Amino acid sequence: MHAYALPHWLWIATVMAVCAGAAVWGRRDERIAAAALFVGWLLTVAVYSHRGLQTEWGILAVDAAVMAVLTWVALTTRRYWPIFAASFQLLAVIIHLARVVDPSLGGWAYITAEIIFGYWLAGAIGVGVLNRWRERRMFAA
Repeated sequence: MHAYALPHWLWIATVMAVCAGAAVWGRRDERIAAAALFVGWLLTVAVYSHRGLQTEWGILAVDAAVMAVLTWVALTTRRYWPIFAASFQLLAVIIHLARVVDPSLGGWAYITAEIIFGYWLAGAIGVGVLNRWRERRMFAA
């Protein structure tokens, strides 16, 4: 691991916090998106093989499936955060496709972009959970 790399436990903590928040405070949309994030993370760990040295076809398939779920959530809700979540996931898929089109795209840039979009995705779902928590708190008072 590089000295400037984020520790792996930070991603695990982020996913767990978002999923726990969605389970406790979320509605259908937040729970579906968090479940897609969690399952996508588990499947990514299972299929990750090339360490960015070549196109990660398994991760591309997982990311495309997660994008499909998030797009469906965005199209079936009145909330705005799913649009951002689906968009960040679309960017992750586009990075895979950029690697297919241009294999000279460096492994570090390829994997780093995937990590960044993953955090942004988790953040978008987290915003949805936070908004739902605030709504429940506001109406409970």
